Amino acid sequence: MLVARIEDLFGLCDKYQTPRFSKFLDEAQQELVLKNAICPPGYNTGFFGGYDDSQRKVFGVFPEWMEFDKKQFPIEVIVIGKKYEKELTHRDYLGTILSLGIDRSNVGDILVEKNRAYVYMLSDVCSYVCENIDKISNVGVSVKVENFTNITPPKQKFETINAVCASERLDAVVSAMLKISRNNAAGLIRAEKVSVNHFPITRVDYILSPKDIISVRGFGRFIFEEVGAKTRSDRIHIVIKKYI
Repeated sequence: MLVARIEDLFGLCDKYQTPRFSKFLDEAQQELVLKNAICPPGYNTGFFGGYDDSQRKVFGVFPEWMEFDKKQFPIEVIVIGKKYEKELTHRDYLGTILSLGIDRSNVGDILVEKNRAYVYMLSDVCSYVCENIDKISNVGVSVKVENFTNITPPKQKFETINAVCASERLDAVVSAMLKISRNNAAGLIRAEKVSVNHFPITRVDYILSPKDIISVRGFGRFIFEEVGAKTRSDRIHIVIKKYI
């Protein structure tokens, strides 16, 4: 159904000779579109989520006579500022927005700083969200809408994890990076709680490659950054970067 909806954008673009856009797609959906959607020649297409390194993105289709233009994407940023000190998480902001009846596909990335958050959203729902949010998890907030071109998003922060494991097998790496037993790591994998490059992997012997993205439900998101030298016991040094 996703691929069909994306392919419908080309017909609408041709009929009205105006750019057409999907809703926000997560990274797995983006991969499905790239691998399966049939994109007819003569159109300018691409993904954009409001800033260059975004994870959730909108797919845009432009007529042949128009260049791909990020400024045309129907995306705005809701800037939510806290009125007093209390730590709020990505889950707090997203939960409040979804509680208004907003579908997740209308919401892009949420970037959290100490005193504010930047919520990338489709333009047609921004006003409704702003009119109906004055608290996040019982914390009073201020809310305003900005054009994404006026926002310099905070850079993604990482925690570097240096570990040693037996091999590049998924169960060995998950065990080392989460500091849990290999049996527990295998249990997470078999329970479909581990994804590699946005798709669930249930094989404990899956071999990872550098730069693979690993997501573990309940633990977070990681990059398998690099494989280092072997130890005297023939184990390997690995470097993991955890999204924070």
